[in-house]
Amino acid sequence: MSPSAAPARRSGSTLATFAIGLPLAALVVGLVRFGPLHGIPLSRYLEYPVQWAELTLFSCALGGLLVKLLALPAERKATRIDLLPRWDGKPTPVDQASVLMASVDRQPARIRGTVMARRVRAVLEFICQRRTVADLDDQLRALADNDAIAHEHSYSLIRLITWAMPILGFLGTVIGITGAIGGVTPEVLEQSLSQVTGGLAEAFDATAVALSLTMATMFLTSLVERQEQSLLETVDHFIDRSLAHRWQRDTADHAPVLAAVQQCTQAMTTAVEGVVQKQAEVWAKALAEPERQAVQIQEHMLQQLFNGLKQAMEQTLQTHAQRLAALEQHSMQTTAQLMQQLANLAVVVRDTGREQQASLARVAEGIAGQTAVLGKLQEGESHLVHLQAVLHQNLAAIAGASAFEEAVHSLTAAVHLLTARAAGTPGVNAPGSPRISHGKAA
Repeated sequence: MSPSAAPARRSGSTLATFAIGLPLAALVVGLVRFGPLHGIPLSRYLEYPVQWAELTLFSCALGGLLVKLLALPAERKATRIDLLPRWDGKPTPVDQASVLMASVDRQPARIRGTVMARRVRAVLEFICQRRTVADLDDQLRALADNDAIAHEHSYSLIRLITWAMPILGFLGTVIGITGAIGGVTPEVLEQSLSQVTGGLAEAFDATAVALSLTMATMFLTSLVERQEQSLLETVDHFIDRSLAHRWQRDTADHAPVLAAVQQCTQAMTTAVEGVVQKQAEVWAKALAEPERQAVQIQEHMLQQLFNGLKQAMEQTLQTHAQRLAALEQHSMQTTAQLMQQLANLAVVVRDTGREQQASLARVAEGIAGQTAVLGKLQEGESHLVHLQAVLHQNLAAIAGASAFEEAVHSLTAAVHLLTARAAGTPGVNAPGSPRISHGKAA
């Protein structure tokens, strides 16, 4: 099989994955949303486009695992049939590799495409090209590593889908929550709460579906991967048992060369040991003198450090004592000044007290004089009340005299009127006669 066969096979496997996954997802969505399964309890988990996308990814992963499962029977059959003739345990010449490769090529195409047949043919092709088995062990390890790497890469799409499903579920959660609370107002909450709960249902259902499908994908992937890993171990065991030790190895021609190499190695080892021993002695002598000088320098530095610390401590103590003496003297001076100020303050307080006492005495005398004046004012007030009463009496008398005068005038007028009527004088009120003025004094 050509070197490009493996990439082509992986490309075909990828196409088969989508060819199985996409129709399967469309079939399930159609049955649940528009078919006879519409209305079942699980249909709520396929209600939104995000959930359809999650189901599509799961179906693609399921399709890839199904392709691998369908290839496993042929792989198992290739490990059970006899790809190579029975080996009797005797070394086989290298030129027989082409005969064995022809035996592999006679197998059906389904068997030739298996891992076992491709590995056996690659080993035989290497021997036919090299005409020797000198580097066969390295080639066997390289082929085993290549198959392991190819096996790991074959799950890259499935692992990508397994990683993408939870991310898609979280994206659906974000979209659902955003749609639920995007246009929510207090009026909407009071009138229609279903607009909010519908978006929240979409959000949490998307996450639930994504996590459930992710767990199922991981479980199925683990089962299939374990089967393929067991198949690779079987192939490695067959190659090691049937091809690794099957060939003749020409070791006689290399014996003189190996002996010469061993002798040269022994002589070189002895020479290197002698050189190393001499060099160690030289280094020991060379390092002894610097070590002694380093010890002396260290002791000298320590002595200088000790002397410096001692001098610094003495200077510090002396400076501290001087500062304490200065502080003590300053404290005594400050205390003496404070005592003098307190004495002056006591004298001032005493003088101020005497002055305030004299001022209080004068204030008391002034208050006594004001009290006497107030007494006199009270006496004058009593005389004023008496005078006011007398004045009221006089005013009443005056008012009575005025009323008496008015009564006299009235009586005089009445007398004149009666006199006029009694005399029977007709021209009493005639023009030219004297006019009686009522209310005036005679």
